[in-house]
Amino acid sequence: MTQAHTKYSVLHPVHPAQSAQTVSADTVQPAVFFEVILNAGTPLPLPGWTLRLWPQARLGDATLEAIPEDRTRTQAELLTGLSAQGIEVLGPFRRHV
Repeated sequence: MTQAHTKYSVLHPVHPAQSAQTVSADTVQPAVFFEVILNAGTPLPLPGWTLRLWPQARLGDATLEAIPEDRTRTQAELLTGLSAQGIEVLGPFRRHV
């Protein structure tokens, strides 16, 4: 049986594009993924975070990937910033390094 239609995921970067560079294992930050409800539309850039948004989700409107730009950033800070923009965060949080 063949698939009549193929659906591709489209990546929507929220943070300005960064130039490619070599990254050492010490500077790699863990990414956090979770689903969101976009009550206020696409999230704006958050200082200290790189955000990427996918329009696919099971529970919400989209899946959001958040990568801290340094190790001083906290998950609570991320949630506060998204909440201030009207973005409702759903669980579970998945962390990937």
